[in-house]
Amino acid sequence: MRMKMFAAESFEAAKAMIFAEMGADAVILSEREIDGGVEVRAATDKMGGGMVPNEPLFLREARGGGGHGRGIENPLFSRVRDALLWHGAPQRFADRVAAESAGRNGVQFTDPEDAIAEGVSRLVACDPILPRLDRDIVLVGPPGHGRTATAAKLTRRAAVARCEVMPVAADLDGTAGGQQLAAYLELEQDQIRSVQTPDALFATLRTLRAQNRRCIIDMPAINPFDEDDMASLQDLISVIRAEPVLVLSAEGHPEDQSEAAKCYARVGVKRAILTKLDVVRRRGGSISALSSAGIAFSHLAVTPFIGGGLVPAAPSRLAALLMEDAPGDVIAMKGAA
Repeated sequence: MRMKMFAAESFEAAKAMIFAEMGADAVILSEREIDGGVEVRAATDKMGGGMVPNEPLFLREARGGGGHGRGIENPLFSRVRDALLWHGAPQRFADRVAAESAGRNGVQFTDPEDAIAEGVSRLVACDPILPRLDRDIVLVGPPGHGRTATAAKLTRRAAVARCEVMPVAADLDGTAGGQQLAAYLELEQDQIRSVQTPDALFATLRTLRAQNRRCIIDMPAINPFDEDDMASLQDLISVIRAEPVLVLSAEGHPEDQSEAAKCYARVGVKRAILTKLDVVRRRGGSISALSSAGIAFSHLAVTPFIGGGLVPAAPSRLAALLMEDAPGDVIAMKGAA
């Protein structure tokens, strides 16, 4: 007899997994509630002795061939998975990308980068911000992740595209955000607006909107693990009626990045700009973090330079960053804007 433990959100979901993997003759031996769902042990006597391999059905299908040229005999599956693991992506995310890239659409890839792009495209959303804004943007993120530099890059990008935006330094914590922004934007200093209080921010936004001008608001750092900080951010977002865009560094522990991204998603963040890709070697954790939080990639910051420092996100560009030991500027010359 073979036995296996299944975890799912509900008993019905667990039964569906059991019968899909072990067949209709599977016998349920035990069940118990766990944090976030249930745990069910099942067995079948039609598969000989031993234990059922403890891996998701989609991976068993991927490894088992099924006419798609996948499986452990296919070196491309392992090549894709190992590249993401090298980059620090969680095991499950690496397995999913490898499985999704291994010919599900009938296309047989020979290049690992193309295969990664295919897998990423099925798990990750890309939604670039246009140079001509259709609504105001407020940049949010943890300390040191590059919000002010990103505000400057978006401002310079709009100027190059002849689409003026007004950078607003919301210096609500007294860290001289306006001066930092001015240091980046020598050519656009007359566009910068600096405010020190929420009331001043609201008044500035009313004035600029009356002039039909779009804004990029550089907010103070927000600790995603501080409930009061996040509650204040959510209140502010609801009042100023601007789209919150997360600025997230590729640096850091994958689990911290994932938890932080989910905190920002809960207050309404739907797009993110991934920064500091030029100073890290392993980028899988940050890419997996945004994917798991349901946040779309907007742009990738691949150089420290204000001009041309942002690249619109696309699966092919993420794939280029996820090859083993790919340099941070691997995509700097592929569509920087």
